[in-house]
Amino acid sequence: MTVPTSQSPRRGGRGSRTATATAHDPGWVPVLARVALLPPLTLYGVAVVLAGVIAALASGTTPGGEPGLGQALAVGIPLWLVAHLVPLQVTGVPLGTLPLAPALLLATLVASEARGAVARLGRRADGRTAGLLHGVGVPVVATAAAAHAVIGVLAAALLTPEAVVDASPGLAGVVCGLLAGLAALAGVARPCGLLALPRRLPGWARQGLQGGFLATTALLTAGAGLLLAALLADTAAVREVLADVAPEAGSGAGLTLLTLAYLPNAVVAAAAWLVGPGVAIGAASATPMAITSGLLPPVPLAALLPQSPPPTWAGLAFAVPLAVGSIVGWRLAPTAADAPSRVKATVTAAVTAAVLLGLAAALSGGRLGGGPFDPVEVPAVPVALAVLGWVLVPGLVVALLAVPLGTVPDRSRRRPSTTKRRTPGKTADDAPGTAATAGAPADAGASPADSATSAEEPNEGVRPAEEPRR
Repeated sequence: MTVPTSQSPRRGGRGSRTATATAHDPGWVPVLARVALLPPLTLYGVAVVLAGVIAALASGTTPGGEPGLGQALAVGIPLWLVAHLVPLQVTGVPLGTLPLAPALLLATLVASEARGAVARLGRRADGRTAGLLHGVGVPVVATAAAAHAVIGVLAAALLTPEAVVDASPGLAGVVCGLLAGLAALAGVARPCGLLALPRRLPGWARQGLQGGFLATTALLTAGAGLLLAALLADTAAVREVLADVAPEAGSGAGLTLLTLAYLPNAVVAAAAWLVGPGVAIGAASATPMAITSGLLPPVPLAALLPQSPPPTWAGLAFAVPLAVGSIVGWRLAPTAADAPSRVKATVTAAVTAAVLLGLAAALSGGRLGGGPFDPVEVPAVPVALAVLGWVLVPGLVVALLAVPLGTVPDRSRRRPSTTKRRTPGKTADDAPGTAATAGAPADAGASPADSATSAEEPNEGVRPAEEPRR
């Protein structure tokens, strides 16, 4: 009588747990509403606060004053579009050189919210997270993209041609939706299992992608180091620009924020200078081999662009991409024993780095009015071709020569060694029991490690003697 009574609560308990889990599952509407509204509203709030503080410092009014608040609310709309990399028209002239730092911060916020939404919607009663791409990930990504696209269209529609700033509503919707969708997709990649997809690729493809990411990171890091060195070397020029253009507190704060917003653009431009194509602002241009003088915009980052002829040792800058390509080849050499796999992995790494840095170069430049500073150009195609050559040529040489062909990768050599280490330790304890209880039912309760060891030990001499018995 006790057994049915104990089983019935279990069955009922399972049903009650399911009903309780369904009742306590977070609703879709609040979670998706947070994904749709929190990032754009947060971005607009930050833009309004920054605009209000800068306007108050510049005009001497308090941030809570009526004129300052109205001006900040109006200025926050184009700043919101700029953070989404939407090209603008300022007094009829194009503004396409947009800062990358606000876009990166926005993408981080959208990705974080999307990841949290997948975690909340995919939670089950037993505590496991369901990594369902089509069930949870797709609605979250679609919600983020659609919300930013709609808000982008509305924001651009509020800017009339009679105003100082104008934007195309259709282009704003596409750009805002694309940026938010890609950021949300990056956020849900891990919980939805998208990061496991590269494991289905061949080994040379996986190694090549890792090599491409390594080359991209190394070149951008080198560009950041070059920018820092130029800033330390020309500190006097930067201070002079700040003193001439922004002598007051409000203008100085605005110029400082502008400089910080364009720092990622400057890092990409410095990396483009290292690989060869360089950077151009209007008629002025700079590469390691040649410099063309011209007018520069009155901003601190532009003051770092060299104006004097390059020294004779400037060609040594090419040692940086040469070293990066060699490191990639050294990294890929031990991953395959045959030459075709190494060649394919190196080509994949070079193409990956070229595409990533070419895309970064395309986003770092653009139109800058119609005057002497237009355009700001970090040539995307030359940068991509230069990165392709710097990674591919030295990478192939090092990948084919650093490790002799036919050498087994390290992973294949480590696995037998670990198996042999376990075998002697288990042999002393399990050999007597194996000989005495060969074929006995007691082996069914053995652990997986013991069964694996006993399966290996007969290969050393015990199994051939017992095969006739079986």
